[in-house]
Amino acid sequence: MDFPIAPRVTPPSPSPLEVQRPPTSRAEKTVLAAPLSVDEARVAAEVAREPRERTAIIRALLAEPPASAAALNLATQIAKQAEAANLGYSTARDQTSPV
Repeated sequence: MDFPIAPRVTPPSPSPLEVQRPPTSRAEKTVLAAPLSVDEARVAAEVAREPRERTAIIRALLAEPPASAAALNLATQIAKQAEAANLGYSTARDQTSPV
């Protein structure tokens, strides 16, 4: 009994425009339970790697006004961490970019 063998299909190569396009933010597409409690936001911020993830956490934390003092305090701390990470990315990019 002979089985037909299908030829191997190669995926199309990306266009130069697709190669140059920056990756989309997963944080913007991530569905976070809104609103997040202060404890949930604290845990999420500890494992967040990118500033965009931290921004999404802040949005979910402050999704339902009025925010408590603890929520505002935590949002401020997360924002400072995100700003420091952005500054680090910018500094690293400036140091590695060719002049």
